[in-house]
Amino acid sequence: MKTDSLFYELFKLHPESLFGLAGLKADGKYAFEIITVKTTEKRMDGFFRRTDGSGADIFLEVQGYDDTEIYWRLFQEIFTHYAQTGSRKPFAAVILFLDKKYDPKNCPVKKFTSPNRLIRLYLSKCLKAIGDKAGPLTVLKPLIFSDKEKLPQAVPKWKSEIDSLRMSESTEKLLIDLLENAIISRFPKMTFEEIQKMIHYTPIEKTVVGQELIQMGMNEGILNGV
Repeated sequence: MKTDSLFYELFKLHPESLFGLAGLKADGKYAFEIITVKTTEKRMDGFFRRTDGSGADIFLEVQGYDDTEIYWRLFQEIFTHYAQTGSRKPFAAVILFLDKKYDPKNCPVKKFTSPNRLIRLYLSKCLKAIGDKAGPLTVLKPLIFSDKEKLPQAVPKWKSEIDSLRMSESTEKLLIDLLENAIISRFPKMTFEEIQKMIHYTPIEKTVVGQELIQMGMNEGILNGV
């Protein structure tokens, strides 16, 4: 799975994740779609269509490589979409940079007429702001994880965060699949077998036997103290 596809699958499953990532409050309900600009036959990265009112539509670009024309392309696609559809809804243009180094910082438009706006997001900054908070965005945490040696401790923790959401079995499975793909994307030399062992690994202190051993040790300590 390509890294950008990982984001699309997540946003399709849980559109509200974009707002959590950006630290914004959603003022309505959205559905995630992928649309095509017909004159150029260019599929836009992502489109969040407002489903309950006339609020802003959101156009998303996920950027994981150097492209000095990224801002020009995004606005061209947005303006072409409006010309083709005749829509007069306000818009929010969102560029999610997987790394700050991919931002050419050459946006040709310096000011937008409110409520239209441009939102730049840097993945590492967004996820650090979320911290240990459990949510669907947990599946993206491997993308900014740098210490491979600490993966055996980090992966079960991410799995526990997903478990704590108490979603349906099918939704949880999809999130675990996305988590696995994010790890593979970040560490391409790893195999799915290695990752699955980490995901399904349960620390000894979390098992029934482990808890009994801990209790026995506590009891023995108390007796020795007496």
